[in-house]
Amino acid sequence: MIHDDLIRIARGEVLTDDWSRQVYSVDASHHEIRPAAIVCPKDEHDVQEVCRYASAKGIPLTARGAGTGLLGQSLTRDGILLDFTKNMNRILELDDTHVLVQPGMVKAVLDRELKKRGKFLPPDPASSNYCTVGGMVANNSSGVHCLGYGNTIDFIEQVNVVYADGSTKSDEWFSKLYSLLSSNMELIKKSYPKVSKNSCGYRLDAAMDNPHKVFAASEGTLGLVTAARFSIVDIPAYRSMVVLGFEDLLSAIAGVPAILQFAPVALELLDSTVVDSRPDRQGCILLAEFAGSTLKQVEDAMNGCRQALADRSQVLEYASDEQSLSRIWAARKSALNRIMKLTVGSRRPVGLIEDTVVSPSLLADHTAGLLQEYRQNKLDYVMYGHVGDGNLHTRPLIDTASKAEMEMMQHLASRIFEHVIKNGGSITGEHGDGLARLGYIEMMYGTEMARLFRQVKELFDPNYILNPGKKVPVTKQ
Repeated sequence: MIHDDLIRIARGEVLTDDWSRQVYSVDASHHEIRPAAIVCPKDEHDVQEVCRYASAKGIPLTARGAGTGLLGQSLTRDGILLDFTKNMNRILELDDTHVLVQPGMVKAVLDRELKKRGKFLPPDPASSNYCTVGGMVANNSSGVHCLGYGNTIDFIEQVNVVYADGSTKSDEWFSKLYSLLSSNMELIKKSYPKVSKNSCGYRLDAAMDNPHKVFAASEGTLGLVTAARFSIVDIPAYRSMVVLGFEDLLSAIAGVPAILQFAPVALELLDSTVVDSRPDRQGCILLAEFAGSTLKQVEDAMNGCRQALADRSQVLEYASDEQSLSRIWAARKSALNRIMKLTVGSRRPVGLIEDTVVSPSLLADHTAGLLQEYRQNKLDYVMYGHVGDGNLHTRPLIDTASKAEMEMMQHLASRIFEHVIKNGGSITGEHGDGLARLGYIEMMYGTEMARLFRQVKELFDPNYILNPGKKVPVTKQ
């Protein structure tokens, strides 16, 4: 029995009872897939032993943090789940320039510890209160402040990894990776989208400069991260935010380029479809935050922004104290929770096109296209997102029990993705591919890059043990 085998090789807790398998069969997606067993590894040695066992037996192996992935990233059918949250959840090193942290640490807990030193790790997903650092690496998470500071991949310096065969030495793997990437350099340079956020496929473009970054956005398909070293930055001395109200969604989107001229560190959109449940809802708000080392720097940017938008928006709120800023951002981060409450029976907000990214200069056209698709298909929808990066979060409300409506959703996704790709964007900025978008990765990058992704997968995990069915189809060609 798998339970007896795992008990012998792992010092951490092993769970194979029906209740535990049911609990771990779901994440924040609509998928439900039961694992064969769950292991809560004590340390890296446990991870190595489980990898060796899974590799020898041909059993799938999937890492899991808090299960906040929206597309089934941490689910496995009849495989072993490694839950890092119980034991591998500590800071290992911390100084003024970097932090080394285990994958099971909750981001909000890390934030509190860094704040004591006046530091922070800028990527701040909406799920920061419960998502884990390992999951952030797996998805290349971003959040509201990535506009001013960057995404998870930008802060990764080094990762400690256990590979599919249980080994931990990276030199040989990285040497082979470098050789593979070097021989495909021109293909890589021309194939990636021209946007600031991208979690689609493997980030080989970033791995050219630092091979450790290949694990960002890889969804645990190349190796299991047991610790990650991030660069950290000073918390800005001054911060201010203005909340601007607009007549409608397209008016707000049209104001984005003007605001970007003043270099906000965050620029977020909340449409009335998210903040107002009335049938006759209208209006839209933008939240713009500015930060800097001097008060004058921040006030000048804030005042410039307000003046530039004075003729087309209304200032709804202004905040510069930490309590008010935290309150406003908490309301923004709760958007997805409010959206999920719109589910009534089998009618729910479906996430497939919910994470597209285009250049901010093309965002107005992209948004107009989305609205036209919704009108033509008579679909209700929600809309919000990181518009400063051109990253929209939108979900149509679909009857998931209706075959016709689910087919319509697939056709809608194909049209939207085709438009995004044609305009140099990404089909997923920060949520990743998971199970839902696996079939669109080749559409995004083309046949040659899809083949290269398969080569990278087989370099690190030739037997498709690690989180199979994500990033690269399991069937070998």
